[in-house]
Amino acid sequence: MISLNRVLKLRDLEIFRVFKNGSILAYVVIEDTRNPFTEEDKKMDPLCYMDEEDINEILNVFKISLINDETFTEEDSIALRLYFSDFVNNTHLTNFIIKEYVQEDLYDNDDSVEFFNKMLQTISSNYIIEKFDETKWIYLSQD
Repeated sequence: MISLNRVLKLRDLEIFRVFKNGSILAYVVIEDTRNPFTEEDKKMDPLCYMDEEDINEILNVFKISLINDETFTEEDSIALRLYFSDFVNNTHLTNFIIKEYVQEDLYDNDDSVEFFNKMLQTISSNYIIEKFDETKWIYLSQD
């Protein structure tokens, strides 16, 4: 059984910790690029088989990155791809790509800004999480 918890939610970025049978399986980063496919993206399967005109109609691409400390088994890869492909609403203007990454020391860290930024570097994201002042958090209250 797959379960998950969201460890970070920002405007254009979410990071999930995925569990399988109670053990951590992966981290998953979903990034709203707010941009069309890059030239590098267009070379990926199945995009490389699509008409250039159809690809260029897509104005917003979500990047879903599956990260583990070792290569995924085929079964886990397929399960994660199917599960997270449902997180994005495909339209004629929006689509997504999924890539897998290996970060060897992935599970040797705690959930911190530095850890998340290292993960973002691993997946070649341009997103950088700025440190923030914890006193500026707004907490729910019942006042």
